Amino acid sequence: MEIIKKSGRVEEFNPSKVKNSVFYASEEVKEPLTDSDLKLIEKEVIDILKHLGREKTSAYEVFAIVLNVLKKLEFNRIGRSYLEGSIKF
Repeated sequence: MEIIKKSGRVEEFNPSKVKNSVFYASEEVKEPLTDSDLKLIEKEVIDILKHLGREKTSAYEVFAIVLNVLKKLEFNRIGRSYLEGSIKF
């Protein structure tokens, strides 16, 4: 699957980027995630993307999926940190 970045550039989807950004968000709120938590989040995001069945999707959509997964798994503080980290200039 390819991701259309905010700049318009297209690149191959890299699940480790999702995992890293969620990890950093968890560190920000001093609520570190275990490796199994991170793998579960990554798996949920990948499953949703596969279910969509698209060859390309936007970075915005991936971002929204990650937020929804964090909410579903009740990582609410981490979700807020993830959201706030994306809107910093």
